Amino acid sequence: MRKTILGFIAVVAMMLITWSCGTANTPTSVAEKALEYIQDKNYEGYVDLIQIEEKEGQNIEEQKAQLTALISEKLGKTFDKKQGIKSWEIVSEELSEDGNKATVKVNITFGDDSTEEQKLKTIKDADGNWKLDAGK
Repeated sequence: MRKTILGFIAVVAMMLITWSCGTANTPTSVAEKALEYIQDKNYEGYVDLIQIEEKEGQNIEEQKAQLTALISEKLGKTFDKKQGIKSWEIVSEELSEDGNKATVKVNITFGDDSTEEQKLKTIKDADGNWKLDAGK
């Protein structure tokens, strides 16, 4: 009986560990979340995933608001022409040697059935969380 209970506890613990790893902040999970936000036209959520450095004379919230407006206009027009995002598939994740940057390749299928491969660049922030890299 004692072995059965310990075995059950071990299985539950492994399930919890597996589940928590599945929701980890990884370059691929950030890319998937970004695509979900774009698909839902949630441009504020998309901008929250971008690594933004504070500029002199402008706080982060002002920068986010400006970037949200810009992305909403540009991406909105582009994706409206292609009838939105129908689906996507993660092709690969390439991590830099230092482990602080990664490129996630994605195949996107649009509502008009056209497809396009995109590369989403990601970077670790100061807290070690993955963000979209807005750098050049």
